[in-house]
Amino acid sequence: MLETWGLLLNGIAAASSPTILIAVAFGAVVGLFIGALPGLGPTAGVAILLPLVIGFDGTAAVAALGGVYYGSQYGGGVTAILLGIPGDSAATMTVIDGYALAKRGEAGAALGISIAASFIGGLVGLILLTTFATTIASAAIAFGPVEMTAVMVFALSLVSVLGGKDPIKGLLGLCLGLWLGTVGLDPIVGIPRFDLGSAHLFDGIEFSILAVGLFGLAEMYNTHLGEAEGENQIRFRMRDLLPQPRKIIRCWRELGTGSVIGFIVGVLPGAGATAATMITYAVAKRMAKDPERFGNGAYEGVAAPEAANNAASYGSMIPMFALGIPGSGTTAVLLGGLLMIGLQPGPMLFQTQPDFVWTIFGSFYIGNLALVAITILLTPLLASCAFVKPGYLFPAVIAIVAFGIYSINYSMFDVMLAMAFGVIGYVMMKLGYPPVPLILGLILGPILERGIRRTLVGTNGDPSVFFQSPIAVVLFLASAVMLFWPLIRKQIRNQRARPATN
Repeated sequence: MLETWGLLLNGIAAASSPTILIAVAFGAVVGLFIGALPGLGPTAGVAILLPLVIGFDGTAAVAALGGVYYGSQYGGGVTAILLGIPGDSAATMTVIDGYALAKRGEAGAALGISIAASFIGGLVGLILLTTFATTIASAAIAFGPVEMTAVMVFALSLVSVLGGKDPIKGLLGLCLGLWLGTVGLDPIVGIPRFDLGSAHLFDGIEFSILAVGLFGLAEMYNTHLGEAEGENQIRFRMRDLLPQPRKIIRCWRELGTGSVIGFIVGVLPGAGATAATMITYAVAKRMAKDPERFGNGAYEGVAAPEAANNAASYGSMIPMFALGIPGSGTTAVLLGGLLMIGLQPGPMLFQTQPDFVWTIFGSFYIGNLALVAITILLTPLLASCAFVKPGYLFPAVIAIVAFGIYSINYSMFDVMLAMAFGVIGYVMMKLGYPPVPLILGLILGPILERGIRRTLVGTNGDPSVFFQSPIAVVLFLASAVMLFWPLIRKQIRNQRARPATN
């Protein structure tokens, strides 16, 4: 253990060279803005920057790409809080309470909590990465297709917590999301499904299109059609952007659980930061003494997912460095970058290239610390839109969103689809249907389907394989408890209330 921390200190010293510091700062700033732009995200950011930085020195190139990765995790919370639009799927949970705080006039405090939670989650993730990289990587091998299917089932069962006050509406939203997740080519046999005869839907529905419509555009429609202009105008003082120790201490439990859960889920290949934030938010709400505050502007509802988001980003590094297995889409692009500079990730990397590995880990520590200062300095610039009247701001945001959506596939069809989802989101808002379960179904549904079908293909259709793994059985039981506990609790309350009425 002491040897590990000695190697880390040497790595931090090596990462303090001017070349790597410049690379880290460059990647962090680019990542911050990419995370703040709706429609992009860490995977797109790393992929866009890969051809540019690959000409750097090998260590500086990976340090810059890493900066883009965790920088975008910081930036995703900015638009999620100020505009109610998640920059990427992992920022979806931040919208729920972050935007509610912003509309309540506490945007600055919410941003401060987001910055602090991102730093703490990243720091905890880095410490766990440094301490348990090789150990956890070997344990993660135990999570095969059956276990990952059980993880996805558990994540989907969280609809009982994330579905708002009415579990039935949450379940209906989840079913709609699961159906939307099946749009496109069948992942096994390649047959088009629910494509409405349009080749534009062969690749399915992009998360960014659905999220921008359901969260961002729906809110704008609601403001212009149903509320007076300026009623929800966000206000904050610049000094409020600084993390406030009192509020951070208040959220200590959510910061701790969010960081640990986020890191653990991030290690699992295929799970990613999105599942980590959803599980963490649900746990935080379940543990809260007054869970009804969640969804109405709870600081804990911002702290938990933001901590999990950043911890998961470092957790996903473990299978990539130690096993050569990308734990997420972003680490898959990073893996390509490592291969392009002539390195082969895997167990032998720590033996054959220890200086490179520990210098990269050292750059992560420097970048995580630098991002606090960079985010505090640049957030006022990004947040200045909060002082613009909605009548001027929203058309500009819609134009930026339309450009961002169009740039994904260079398709006007995608722009029109986002507008349509905005209308659907507006209708759901008026009818009291929460959008989060729908997003949950769209993101995790295809992963679940692929896991189930590929497992059944390998076992000739024998479903008993899902109950032969102790890990899977525990997760399935936990999923059943999560799904049925609200109904059981309601029945218990009703039975207790009957004698009182009689």
